[in-house]
Amino acid sequence: MATVPTAMHAPSLDLQGMAALFGEQSKVYGFIVNDIASDLAKDRYSFEDLDEFRLNALDAETGREHAGRVYWTEMLYRAHMASVAAVFRTTRWIQVAIREHEAGSLYGCAAACRSLIESAGDIGLSLGPVAHTLASIKDQVKAEIAGRSSEPGLISKELEDSLIHFTHARKVGKTEEAPDSHKAMQSYKYIDYVDKMKIPGVKELYARFCEIVHPAAESVAVTFVAKDGNWIVDHFNESVVLQDLLAENRSTLSGVVMASYNAPLLILKTLHSFNLFTKLSSLRKYRFDNIPEWNRVAALLHS
Repeated sequence: MATVPTAMHAPSLDLQGMAALFGEQSKVYGFIVNDIASDLAKDRYSFEDLDEFRLNALDAETGREHAGRVYWTEMLYRAHMASVAAVFRTTRWIQVAIREHEAGSLYGCAAACRSLIESAGDIGLSLGPVAHTLASIKDQVKAEIAGRSSEPGLISKELEDSLIHFTHARKVGKTEEAPDSHKAMQSYKYIDYVDKMKIPGVKELYARFCEIVHPAAESVAVTFVAKDGNWIVDHFNESVVLQDLLAENRSTLSGVVMASYNAPLLILKTLHSFNLFTKLSSLRKYRFDNIPEWNRVAALLHS
């Protein structure tokens, strides 16, 4: 695969800022991101025109081989692109949350953390099964890409739709026609998915962030404090409320960080088996065997 020059401004994470906001356990993801960010920007992706693909696939001699190679190469491209985007999007939201936290901005930090929770649900829902699926069919996929498969064409519409949903889903107009994979879900479905990942208190914390970010009582009440039988404006109360909120929910936020990074990192590790992308050799420094899903994926990769 062709490479491009390393991006000069690859995202990086402030480890102390992560610990202060999301807890000490979150720092490991900061170390990982800082190690791999520049390498994630090195790959190029190209996709064959659909009409050209259909024409080439009809060739009596080479069509079957061509179709399998292009279909699965492009599927792996989609998996890699989605993982890179998930890592970088998560990192950007965390950077914003840290910045707003350090500024003492309740509104800014709540907005960033609220978006991070939604993003985690989107990542988990779309990308959560991808590493396991690819590992379970790795030999067939390698055969398709190498043009030596003797089986009927291997297709995975579910995997394809899941990856397309992550990269292309959007709000579709009522009169607009679009495939289901292109239709964004309502936010509550993403929150429900994060909740199913058994992150304690995540639904309640999300609701609290919404009360702060949206026009609601809490977004107003933070302006005032009671003093000597009167209500007065207290500009420092915003920071106090923020610190109290974070102190009560740090373990929940740590779980959201974990949920945001685990799926794309497991996909990137799985994709090493196909030798199409820049190797993320620094990932070897980190243990993933405390993630149950990785143990299942690793067993498939070594079977």
